[in-house]
Amino acid sequence: MRITSGRAILIIGFLLIASAGMFVAQTANAAAGQTNDGPTKENALEAEKELAQAMRTNDADGVCRLLDLDWAVVDGIGRLNDRESVCAAIKAGTFTRKTYEPDLANARVRVYGNIATITFHLSLSGPFEHKTFLGKEVETDVLRWEGGGWKCVLTHETNVQGTLVIE
Repeated sequence: MRITSGRAILIIGFLLIASAGMFVAQTANAAAGQTNDGPTKENALEAEKELAQAMRTNDADGVCRLLDLDWAVVDGIGRLNDRESVCAAIKAGTFTRKTYEPDLANARVRVYGNIATITFHLSLSGPFEHKTFLGKEVETDVLRWEGGGWKCVLTHETNVQGTLVIE
């Protein structure tokens, strides 16, 4: 079978478009925190850093995107809250962070198959429920690897004794 120059140009053009499409899809997955590497300590910590940045900047969409639909938090005084109520409070501006400083350089990161735990010290402050708080915590986030990326499924906060101030 003989290939004409017009047909060759058409085939080369198709291959270039297909290659560009694969590159764009791979770049989009990387930007969304998704990789083909599978679950690792490194990409779990990167997901935690992304969540911390969203918390630090009060980016409600960023925070809520990184939380699993079934996410829950046990706060430092033992209350249980769900994703819907926390996301609504961040969006409404009633739950924001003035400061949010996690010590992720010294975080304890463990991966168990498609589950990761990340435990770290955290200093934070801000308004919540018409009061101002300031304190230090030890926080553990439980992440699940699914669809090529990490989602936080549980956050457990423990107040460091003597550091919580509520005004």
